Amino acid sequence: MDHSPDQPLDLFSTLLMTLVCTIWGGAFVAIKIGLLDMPPLGSAALRFLLTTLVLLIWARLQHVPLLYQGPEVRVLAVIAFLFFSFNLMVYLGTARTTSGRATVFFYTQPVFLAVLAHYFLLGDSLTLRKGCGLILAMAGLVVLFLDKLGARHSSTVLGDLLVLSGALATATQNLIIKRAAGKIHPVALVFWGTVVSALLLGVGWWEFEQNAAVLFSTRAIASVLYLSLISAAFGFVAFAWLLQHNSATRVIALVFLAPVFGVLFAWLLLHETLTSLQLLGVVGVCAGVYIVSSGGGPQVKTLLSEEVPAKA
Repeated sequence: MDHSPDQPLDLFSTLLMTLVCTIWGGAFVAIKIGLLDMPPLGSAALRFLLTTLVLLIWARLQHVPLLYQGPEVRVLAVIAFLFFSFNLMVYLGTARTTSGRATVFFYTQPVFLAVLAHYFLLGDSLTLRKGCGLILAMAGLVVLFLDKLGARHSSTVLGDLLVLSGALATATQNLIIKRAAGKIHPVALVFWGTVVSALLLGVGWWEFEQNAAVLFSTRAIASVLYLSLISAAFGFVAFAWLLQHNSATRVIALVFLAPVFGVLFAWLLLHETLTSLQLLGVVGVCAGVYIVSSGGGPQVKTLLSEEVPAKA
């Protein structure tokens, strides 16, 4: 098993991951804006196509290898499949449940990764401190979206399960990215995921949305550029780099901040209501994230075993 130093995040890593979460929080608003003028599959395919082109140019300019041989090819294939799968499952699931429920279920991914890391990453055990922080952040997230969790009169079980499956796929992908540290460049990890996603989503657009109205308005173009260049090209690569150089559990805990920023952007840009209960949820998320990402080392008693197991 790969070594994963379980140290608190340094200032640079914390600030970079917070920036990534801010960008991803803005992606929620950008997607909403883009869908006003473009169909979902078509806009997603265009987003990943542009991301692929940007990463290809980036790789050429920086002499980053994109082609690998042997075991690395299988790793890239699995990551690309999981990357597409979680995007597809989250899209299909969100269409069959409420936005609030989709957000809560999707952001269970830090919990999944924390459990997987305990067993598959040397030194990244699920300690009591981390467990309490994750529970507090998850509770804050539920409170943040409490008023949007209602299913009204339709069943959301299928949608909830699809989104939850997407969260598990994301956690598994992030675990593999962490284990690929030092073997595959972060740009290559994201590049092949966007290639597969662009191709398959493009097929979906051709089959199901070919006749859907498409308006290349200023807001639609701005949305696609933001999602492809900033959210995907920069955000995904930075996140992969952070995973490969830090404790996976501590990095992924900060992902809880993305929906918080999403709510704040919706309040600022879309004039959505921000209630006192949501502010309480924000406090809970931030407190939980702080507990997980700072302090506490591998000497702390773990939740899943009486003592830190020997991993080799």
